[in-house]
Amino acid sequence: MPFDNLKNAKIKKLNLALLALFTFLLLFSVFFIPLFGIAGLIFLPVPATILVMSGRVRDSIICVVIACVFWIFLDYLIAPVTALLILAISFIHRSSVRRKKSKLFTVSLIFLVFLGAVLLYLVLTSAINGFSYIGELINNYNDYIDEVLQPEFVEQYSSFFSIESTQLGPVLEQARDILKFIVYIVPGILISLFAFTGFMNYIATGAVLEKYGIRIKKFPPFKEWDMPWYWCWGAILGLVLVLVPYGSQTLNKIFDIAGFNLLAVFGLLYIILGISVLWGLMERFKISFIWRLVIFIALGLFLNFTIFIIPFIGLIDVWANFRRLERK
Repeated sequence: MPFDNLKNAKIKKLNLALLALFTFLLLFSVFFIPLFGIAGLIFLPVPATILVMSGRVRDSIICVVIACVFWIFLDYLIAPVTALLILAISFIHRSSVRRKKSKLFTVSLIFLVFLGAVLLYLVLTSAINGFSYIGELINNYNDYIDEVLQPEFVEQYSSFFSIESTQLGPVLEQARDILKFIVYIVPGILISLFAFTGFMNYIATGAVLEKYGIRIKKFPPFKEWDMPWYWCWGAILGLVLVLVPYGSQTLNKIFDIAGFNLLAVFGLLYIILGISVLWGLMERFKISFIWRLVIFIALGLFLNFTIFIIPFIGLIDVWANFRRLERK
């Protein structure tokens, strides 16, 4: 059925208790199951979205409250913030359907909701506790790194290496500096994570709603994914900020932080685009699915090489157009 005819959607009346349980299990996976937590976050708003789409707004609120109320005992702020996140995304989907908004507009709103929920939690936590939650988190992280990389650690584990403890010390000092710098790249990582999560939530929600006769605007096949050419300037600016020296150590650090955050965002985009290019070329040359998996597993084994070559392929495709896409 057409996407703009929601009032006529005949969604079978689903069991509210089952949807609430499913939402609770998804939320459990987000907090307690490594790796699968991302999948849980992607599907988390789907049950409430189905209820909202079928006109059961009150039931969607009940579903979310039942699923989130237990988490008050874990953190009394997580429950309301998560409930707001789920309901906001559900109503974004319904509003975008009714007003025929574009795919990119809908995904952008979902991304902003995910990012806004994190910022809201940080602000509320800082305001209630009377200290900067982010600053406290950074201090605890740095203290943990210092505690782990103590001289005792060097003495204890130097026997595992073919070098003396005096030689291992400078290596660990360098590792300490790298680990402490990673915390400054978290904003770029979070932006990439939530952009990916919002995009996948749109696709997952569309796949589920299609089973109930509601067809949404779909993205093109993965082999045809593309980006505007001018997005490359974000990656280029990131490289310039990281690679070019600027004299002052403080200025260098500021530009390094900005550059690595840009690379965290645009690097992920061009990694995805590079994989899309390779997938399109494999399909063009009729390489079987099994051999494609073998190739990508082999690339995964040489991660240090792959992490540079895949984004480079995606970047070059903007001009080389390996897949012969029709571009304006």
